[in-house]
Amino acid sequence: MSIRLKLYMSYLAMTFVPVILMLCLFLTVFYIVGKHDLRELSENQQIERFEQALVYGELTYVIEHDTGKLEDKAYLDELQQELAEVWAGLVVVRNGQIANVSSFLQDISPNENWSAYIEQLPEELSFKLYRFGTHNIQFQYPDGSNGQMILFRRIDPIPIFWHPLVLAALLGFITLTSFLLTYYVSRSIIKPIQSLKTAALRIKDGDLSYQLLDSTNCKNFASGVNEIEQLSIAFEEMRVRLKSSIDQSLQYEENRKQLLSHISHDLKTPISAIKGYIEGILDGIANTDEMRERYLQTIYRKAAHMDQLIDELFLFSKLDLHTVAFDFKPVELVRYLDHFMEEQQFELEKSDIALSFSSENIDQLMISADLEKLNRVLNNILNNCVKYLEFDDNNLPHRVQVRLKQDEHFAVIEIEDNGPGITEDDLPFIFDRFYRAEKSRNSETGGSGLGLAIVKQIVEGHNGMVTARNARQGAIFTIKLPKMEPAKVVKMNAAYSDH
Repeated sequence: MSIRLKLYMSYLAMTFVPVILMLCLFLTVFYIVGKHDLRELSENQQIERFEQALVYGELTYVIEHDTGKLEDKAYLDELQQELAEVWAGLVVVRNGQIANVSSFLQDISPNENWSAYIEQLPEELSFKLYRFGTHNIQFQYPDGSNGQMILFRRIDPIPIFWHPLVLAALLGFITLTSFLLTYYVSRSIIKPIQSLKTAALRIKDGDLSYQLLDSTNCKNFASGVNEIEQLSIAFEEMRVRLKSSIDQSLQYEENRKQLLSHISHDLKTPISAIKGYIEGILDGIANTDEMRERYLQTIYRKAAHMDQLIDELFLFSKLDLHTVAFDFKPVELVRYLDHFMEEQQFELEKSDIALSFSSENIDQLMISADLEKLNRVLNNILNNCVKYLEFDDNNLPHRVQVRLKQDEHFAVIEIEDNGPGITEDDLPFIFDRFYRAEKSRNSETGGSGLGLAIVKQIVEGHNGMVTARNARQGAIFTIKLPKMEPAKVVKMNAAYSDH
């Protein structure tokens, strides 16, 4: 519920809730005192006024036409009795002296000084917490003496204390309603604002781990939430993105530190070797043409390895920072792999490694790929296979098999060798940067530790995946690349068909 709607409803509640509570209070009191119907109270009041009017009319007639009846005590008692039944009574005065007082009036106010009302009669007064109205009637007795009648009649069937009580109850209900509504509305506004303030202060102090809302509430970005909740959700999304950005920056910083550390470590060894061989030449240790030739070839090999290492470090750093642009083009994978394997067979034969390729009766398989980077992926995996096959001490003929398969959504390239395989402890980490499965090898024989990490980055840049597992003999690398969706061909008359 929005805050605006809450305020509107609170205003309406401030108007109607006290009235409803007052009605409930009245109904409860009336039920306790035996009044089960409000219409009964109204009807009784009308009947009482009507009967008072009848008695008053009779009294007026007697005063105007037969005042002698007023000297009859029996008649006066009967008249007083009729008035008492309708909450009324007479005080009869003759020649300034009180001649008769209603027993009804004496019961409701036994200590009242009735003589005080002869000279000065108020319009209203109260007896037993009921309001009474007064009426002064002047007449003359048959003997010519002055007569006066003071009529007291109840004008309100509700005790007078009900009026301030009703007012107090109404003010109490209004106060209670305003307090509860103010508490409810302010709680729904102030509490989220306090949470926002706490989160903002935590972020100001550098703490981005404070979670303002859980993930379930963040997904509830709908019109049903109020403005404060929408602000909280937006603030939480800002915190998450800011935290992600800072975490990513810290990860990049850590990656750069690792790169610098490994660069300094991996470059120091070949540079030291190059310096040693050059010093040997300068100091005359290589004093024959054959020894100088061997020293120079070693220096060249070390320099070439340094150049390759720097190239891999540079490529990996750009891939890790997602700054490498991919030039995707449609590639017919069967023809591409046929051509690529033909080129690689000649190089692998020099190392006595047999390379074979099979496509399992696949005539055509289209993918979208960057050919230069796909070449790098296959070269890195083949070089990894060759590297470990060269250090394999079994007597089996070395071979590498490349198989092309497909499933519903992916083209699958499997590269299997019959080398020593990968230990189970190393298998989960071989695609991590700077990880060398054989710790005893140096960077020249064991690689830079970036080849398979580059493979993973490039394959994931193609929206694919790469995995490795051990076979019965050797290891199998599996590359999955998404297939291209076939283009929908629409015939000329297809647009005008009826179905």
